[in-house]
Amino acid sequence: MTNDHMTSLPPSDNLDIAIFSSLFEKTTNSYKHLFFLSLLEILSQKQFDASRRIEFREITIEMLVTAWYPHAYSQLAFGSQDMIPEQFNNLKLTRHLQQIGIFTNIEQDQLRQTIVAHPLDEQIKTLMRFVPYRLIRPFFETELRGKKDVKVNREILELAETEFDTRKPLYRFTTNQAILIHPEWADYLKNHYIAVKNWAFWEWVDYMQRRNPNYSNIASKLLPPQMVDGV
Repeated sequence: MTNDHMTSLPPSDNLDIAIFSSLFEKTTNSYKHLFFLSLLEILSQKQFDASRRIEFREITIEMLVTAWYPHAYSQLAFGSQDMIPEQFNNLKLTRHLQQIGIFTNIEQDQLRQTIVAHPLDEQIKTLMRFVPYRLIRPFFETELRGKKDVKVNREILELAETEFDTRKPLYRFTTNQAILIHPEWADYLKNHYIAVKNWAFWEWVDYMQRRNPNYSNIASKLLPPQMVDGV
């Protein structure tokens, strides 16, 4: 694993990479990082098919799976406003899932199935309240300047729809519970998957390091050892 987070994202002739690189600015909790990393994983599983919508429920599940290791094994803080630990408590996910000192792929699959078996209404409501909209806010910063916060989600939803072919935001909303990735972004993420994943991971490392200043080598505490080399 190499720390590539200070390097530039791959360029594009058709997409605004400067805006894309600012997705994690003005971040007050871990949701944007977990949302994007989860979105990237789901897109990979769907072969980066832009015609296949991605449900909020799918993203919520992957966010919780990704957050489990730093929460349950490394016992890291996520931030004073962050509700990720509370969601595990609400789901009654205890460390009985942590039987040994390493979180294997099998254990990860078992955790995912445990989470999938829950209704997740409360988790979706909490984790998806703002982040799907605020993650792509940088694409519409001019239009949103001065808008009251209570109106921002609706404005972003409408702008993502009307400006989908011109401004090319990362995705648009098909309902209030699902998104569709922009085809050109799907191609970009497919072609530069490793570089983008590394960039997003190290942005998350930076965020978690600030929340856990007394810990060293935060990167090794965010992913199970057998997964670290793939980042």
